[in-house]
Amino acid sequence: MTEHEEILKKMEEMIGEKPVPQYLFSKIVPEWLPKQMEERQFVMQKLESIPEKYKHLIMIAVAASVGCEMCTEVFTKIAKRRGVSDREICEAILVARFALASTIFATATPALKWLVEQRE
Repeated sequence: MTEHEEILKKMEEMIGEKPVPQYLFSKIVPEWLPKQMEERQFVMQKLESIPEKYKHLIMIAVAASVGCEMCTEVFTKIAKRRGVSDREICEAILVARFALASTIFATATPALKWLVEQRE
C-alpha cells in the first residue's frame, strides 16, 4: 500500500466513509495529501492548550458558519466518533449562529452611522 493510500485509509477510518474531496484532490496533486495529514496532526496533537473535544467543536462551528455543509457533516461525524455528544455539537452550532449573526451589526455600522448623521 502506498503512502497516499495509507493516508486516505486513515482518513476513511476517522470519518467512517471515503473522504471524497481529499481522494479526488490527491488524484491531481498527490503531494498535497501528506501535508494535509501533517497539518491535522499538528492541530490535534501538537497544540495542547485546547482540549481535543473543543477543537472538534470549533471545527464544526467554523464549518457551519462559513456555510460548508460537507465540512460540517464530516467534522460532526469525526467528533461523534471521538465521543462528542449530540448536545455539545448542537450547542457549538448555536454559538456559531450567534457569533455570525452578531457580525451583521459590525458590517452595518458604517451604514447605520450614515443614517444617524443624516438625521442630525
